[in-house]
Amino acid sequence: MAVLETLAAHGGEARLTTLSETLGLNKSTLHGLLRTLLELGYISRREQNYTLGLRLREIAQPLQDADALIRTAFSPALRRLSAMSGETCWLAVPCGTREYLYIDAVEGGKNLRVASPRGKRERLTTSAIGRIFLAFNDDLLRALRKSDAVSSSLNGEISRIREQGFALDIGEAEEGLHCLALPLQQSGRVVAALGMAGPAARLHPDYMRRFAQRVLNEMFDIIKL
Repeated sequence: MAVLETLAAHGGEARLTTLSETLGLNKSTLHGLLRTLLELGYISRREQNYTLGLRLREIAQPLQDADALIRTAFSPALRRLSAMSGETCWLAVPCGTREYLYIDAVEGGKNLRVASPRGKRERLTTSAIGRIFLAFNDDLLRALRKSDAVSSSLNGEISRIREQGFALDIGEAEEGLHCLALPLQQSGRVVAALGMAGPAARLHPDYMRRFAQRVLNEMFDIIKL
């Protein structure tokens, strides 16, 4: 998996020397791993470079289909939040037990807007969106607790998020940036999160709390399907 992720980080293609230096593996060990991945179709060879293989596209197709269904289901919520706030808004889904992935975004129309993070991954414990997933997914929270990644203050924040139904990030992930996140449900299960962000000067915490309650009331039918 580390080999595949390293290839992806280098644009899907890299030389043996680059892989060896990045992974900290000697070339003989790396040759054995690459040979296995080549035989299985997970990587290919292009002259002196190794590239990601087509087998990855085949096994990832069900995930792409699932993401497409989520984007379609919650596109009205994403666009409504953007229209209501004028800020950059996005849609995110869990990605493993430590990160989440942005799968869709709408950039805000105001000055000093936040750029779209589509396709980017972030850690669960360091943002409003990540805390939404921890607050409403016991399996994720349990996995992080086992690795001692959940502090007592984060535990308290998770309890508050469960009670109020939304999460705030007041300059924690990035100084001068305030974020709001809300859970998106299908059949009673949180499958994604809706987020928005903007400059601290524009998004005062009191305003964000009032705005979150307005969203929960006015968008109830499109954030809980």
